[in-house]
Amino acid sequence: MAFRLILAAAACALPLSASAEVYRCGKTYTDEPCKGAKVIDTSPIISDPSGPRTKEIYLCRAPQGGLYWTAEHCAQRGWTIERIQRVPANVPWNDQVEAGRHQKAQAEADAAAPIQSHALPAPQPSQANNGTCSALEERVRMLDSMGRAGSRYYDLDWVRRERKDARDQQHRLRC
Repeated sequence: MAFRLILAAAACALPLSASAEVYRCGKTYTDEPCKGAKVIDTSPIISDPSGPRTKEIYLCRAPQGGLYWTAEHCAQRGWTIERIQRVPANVPWNDQVEAGRHQKAQAEADAAAPIQSHALPAPQPSQANNGTCSALEERVRMLDSMGRAGSRYYDLDWVRRERKDARDQQHRLRC
């Protein structure tokens, strides 16, 4: 009798395990293997049996202007939403509100903190470079006019290279 029971259980389990295999063949899915097939995991997603660890609480503004923390969405009371905070779900309501206030204060402090810039101010060209900068600017203007004249008189590739070199030198001198 026990042997028949084990045999029946094995017979039922065999088709279930065989049908659980799903293969991806290119862009199609099948229960039969093919060349280059990849086995796809079809096991059900197991969620946490204890439920979610956090929940959302809402900071709402009432029409009179007061701010209130609530577990339900502000729109259910006709209020406007100011903030949504994720707080631990397994603590009392007062502790959830305190956690929400703490997160709000931390976010406001982060937003109010001055942003430190690590960029150095661009140095102004020295007096010695002023003459060089103005000469380079004049050369760029001359090369621009040569480029506008067309290719009858000048090789435009040469004009482009010379203009680029002049602009690069201006950049290096911080003109």
